[in-house]
Amino acid sequence: MNVAVIPAYCEEKTIGEVAKRTKKFVDRVIVVDDCSTDNTFEEAKKACETVVRHEKNKGKAQALKTGFELIGDCDVVVILDGDLQHLPEEIPALLKCIEDGADLCIGSRFLGDSNCMPLSNRISNKIASTLLSVLAGQKVTDSQSGFRAIKREALEQLELPADRYAVEHIMILEAAKKGFKITETPISCIYGGEKSHINPAKDTANVIYHILRFILR
Repeated sequence: MNVAVIPAYCEEKTIGEVAKRTKKFVDRVIVVDDCSTDNTFEEAKKACETVVRHEKNKGKAQALKTGFELIGDCDVVVILDGDLQHLPEEIPALLKCIEDGADLCIGSRFLGDSNCMPLSNRISNKIASTLLSVLAGQKVTDSQSGFRAIKREALEQLELPADRYAVEHIMILEAAKKGFKITETPISCIYGGEKSHINPAKDTANVIYHILRFILR
């Protein structure tokens, strides 16, 4: 059984569609609303059965952890965002990587056409991905991608941080540290007109800080 976990914050315009389309490719969908100030929770409830809401905004890492606590005895966990920057129709490609022997498969925009990505995001992603590749000993081209699939047995062995967007990078380092096989598959690069919740400069500094903490602990 495969389960999708979708962290969401103020995604009322897209979360329903994301959840409905995701249900076509997995057995169960879990949406975690991180205390949105709009109708994200209500729209998610219309689209899938398992929707939980944080009473306080805790960040993406905590939203994911909440979702992971609800996955049950599944085989694979698919992670994607609720803003339609990740196409649910590309979930089968991630699952195929797992079927072929990967423990963690990351959807990479840099294996496809990454030109739609804002320059500041491309630069920060390249810096983080190069550093992660060296530290992990495995090639990673899109360390900031939140679109990924991971075996439940592998996920349960990872120690993930509580701090917001650094979770994607620490997941890679933890997986490499535990000896898990990491692969990537091309995904579409989509950037809409909505304002991103990510500040490239701030979050790159945050990522480097947490990577250093991971190394020095």
